[in-house]
Amino acid sequence: MSTEPTHFCGKCGTRIPENSGYCPRCGARIGREKSMPEVPCKFCQAYNRLDRTFCVSCRRRLIAMTKYDVTAKDFLFSGDKDNLAMLRETGPLPYLIGGMFTKGRENSMRSWLVTNGRRVETRSRLGSIVVNCSETLGLEMIPETFVIPAPELNAATFGRDESPVMAITSAALDSLDEIEMTALVGHELGHVKSKHLLYHTAAESIGAGAQFLANFYGAGLVAMPIQMLLLAWHRDSEISADRAALLIVGDPGVFRSMMLKIVGYPAQGRDPPGDSSFAEAFQTHPAYGRRLAMVREFYSSRDYGEAREKVRLRSRVKKALVPFCRFCGAAKPVPDFFCRVCKRSQY
Repeated sequence: MSTEPTHFCGKCGTRIPENSGYCPRCGARIGREKSMPEVPCKFCQAYNRLDRTFCVSCRRRLIAMTKYDVTAKDFLFSGDKDNLAMLRETGPLPYLIGGMFTKGRENSMRSWLVTNGRRVETRSRLGSIVVNCSETLGLEMIPETFVIPAPELNAATFGRDESPVMAITSAALDSLDEIEMTALVGHELGHVKSKHLLYHTAAESIGAGAQFLANFYGAGLVAMPIQMLLLAWHRDSEISADRAALLIVGDPGVFRSMMLKIVGYPAQGRDPPGDSSFAEAFQTHPAYGRRLAMVREFYSSRDYGEAREKVRLRSRVKKALVPFCRFCGAAKPVPDFFCRVCKRSQY
């Protein structure tokens, strides 16, 4: 591989002609950093600096995962794992629901977002939060992210595991401070990391589709149990995503302030109700008070301490986890902390 630097647009990934100060595709001003080699992405051929974790164009992961990266097992709630295992034993119904509704829903939502929303650029304030959270959680791909005009404080992820999309309301962007927004984004990316998207579509579509499919396949007697199991799993999956957010921000108080703004409770005073109820059994999300209690419980656990230490260690060694020596430029395995050519430490 040649170490002669090329140049690319940090906004859209287009290769930049020599001596050009602006991208010919999107018009962005180009800041050149001649000391860093750039190579084409193996997926889309856009040029990226060698130290970039994700491609600036297709958003896919460029640097291999290592033992220092977070895995879903580091924060998954036990009920999430157990109910998902039970769902997989119920046969093809959840997959049929997902297969029938995911593609159409994804296409219509993408079309609506492109028309009505604003795509988030990676170099924006919100874009940098999304990139940093994606790196902390060890995602394989940064979701395509949009801000949508809406008065509610909320965010959502949808699509497929290999092509996730995230939407954040303008009210959330205006009302949450940076660390609270990090908690919100971390929660949504926790769903992506945990590969929740297919079953989320199934759970959220049961009102429109589960009974139809059950009747079509003569499975009316098992439709309601599967629906209830999907909803129970969905509630537990929210707790897993809450844990992912806590791993990123490292403070249950931040998660609480973000959650209270979303639900509309005053920051001072008691938490929202958290007792389980009959009504919650028919909801996709747990009661807010229960979610806050579960976050605090995780924060006090040994599992959280070990996972959070993993996040801190990954942050400390981040600059070493690149495929080249920072001093002599020689190629090296990503996990190696020492260059095999010049023998220098990389961190």
